[in-house]
Amino acid sequence: MAVKLRRKEKIGVDRKSIFSLFFVTCIFLGVHKPCRVLGEEDKLPGGIEFRRYFSSYNFSIDWEALVDLKNNPILNACVEGATSAELESLQIPDLAARLQKLQDGNLVRKTDQHYHLNFPAIIGKKQAELEKLADQVSLKLLPTTQKMTQEIAGHLKGHEQMLYHVVWSIVMDGQVAWITLDNELKKQLGNDNVSITGTSWWKYPNHPYRAGTNTYTDLQTGQVEITWSQNTPMPPIVYAVIKRYENELIQSTTTGKPVGDLSARQALAKYGLVDGKGIGRVYIVDPNSEAAHIFGKFSQTFGKEFMKRIDVQEAAKTLAVTPVQALLIVYHELCYELLGQLAVKGGLDIPEVVLRPNTGTDQTYRLISIIDLTKLKSLDQLKSKLNL
Repeated sequence: MAVKLRRKEKIGVDRKSIFSLFFVTCIFLGVHKPCRVLGEEDKLPGGIEFRRYFSSYNFSIDWEALVDLKNNPILNACVEGATSAELESLQIPDLAARLQKLQDGNLVRKTDQHYHLNFPAIIGKKQAELEKLADQVSLKLLPTTQKMTQEIAGHLKGHEQMLYHVVWSIVMDGQVAWITLDNELKKQLGNDNVSITGTSWWKYPNHPYRAGTNTYTDLQTGQVEITWSQNTPMPPIVYAVIKRYENELIQSTTTGKPVGDLSARQALAKYGLVDGKGIGRVYIVDPNSEAAHIFGKFSQTFGKEFMKRIDVQEAAKTLAVTPVQALLIVYHELCYELLGQLAVKGGLDIPEVVLRPNTGTDQTYRLISIIDLTKLKSLDQLKSKLNL
C-alpha cells in the first residue's frame, strides 16, 4: 500500500507551484532537456527568480522570505558567496533586515566575511555531473520502469488517466519508496543511525519534467496527494476546495450521484473534480485493495533498484554534499529523467496541465488522489504488509 503517513515536503514556492522554465532544449535519447550548463566562465543571469530552482525535503525554511522577489538579488549573490560590501552594492534599502530574515529562515548563513546559501547549489560542473549520473542510471532502470508502468496501468481500470499521478506521486515519490530508500541507505553506509533527514538544495537549470507531491492529512476520512509542477494550480488552493466540499465530493464519487449544491459543483468543476453532470471523479484509493498493494510493492522495488545502482558516497564527493543530500538530489533527478523517457517513448501520458502553461485547470483532477486511511490503522501495519 503506497501511502504516506507523514508529511514530506519538497521543493518550494507557494507550497509548490513551481519550476521548470523550458529554456533552450535539445534532444538526448529522445527527451527534451536543457542544452547546456554553466561553464566556469559563465555568470548566472542577473534577474533569475531564485525560488523556481529551489528544492526542499522536510527542511524548515521561511517560505515567505523565499518567495519574496525583493530577496532575489540577495539570494542570487549568495549562490557563489558575497561579502557585505558586495551585498551593499545592490543598493537594497532594508538590506540588514532582509539578511537577518534570510538567516533566521535557514536560507542564508554567514561564514567569515561572506554570506552563503544555507544549502548546496548544484550549478556548473556539479550540475553537469548530476545530469550525467542521472542519464547513466536511467538507462539501467528504464526497462524495469517501463514494465512497472505497464503493470500499474492494468490496475487502473476506470481511472486510466491517473497513471502519471500514480507512477510519480504514489510509487516513485510515495512513502514506501522513502522508507525503502532510508533502509537501503543504512545498509549501504553500514550505519543504522544514519537517516534521510531534512535538506534543501538549489539547482540551475531545472529538469523539464520536474514535479513534486504535496500531502495533506487533515481530511476527515483520508489523506490527499496532489502532484504539482510549475504549470499546475497551487496545491494549497486546490486542497482548500477539496477540504471545503469533502463530503459532497466523496459521496458523489462513491454513489455516482451528482453534487447537489451548485456552489460546491462549480468550485469542484474548476479542477475537473466533477464531470459535466456534476458527478465526482476523484481517485479514491483503498489501502487494502489489490491495486494499492501493487503500488506499494512497486514503490519498494523501485527504491531498492535505485539504491543498487547508486553509490551515495561517491555521489556525495562528486556533488560536494553529504551522502544523505546526494541520495535526495540524485533520486529526484533520476525520477524526472525517467518520467521524461517514459513520456517520449509512449508509455506514460503526462497531462498537459503539468507540461504546458495556460492549459486550463479542469484537468487537475488527474493529479489528485485520496487515500482512505480509515481502513489503515497505522504505519506499522503498512510496514508489516510490505516487510519493510
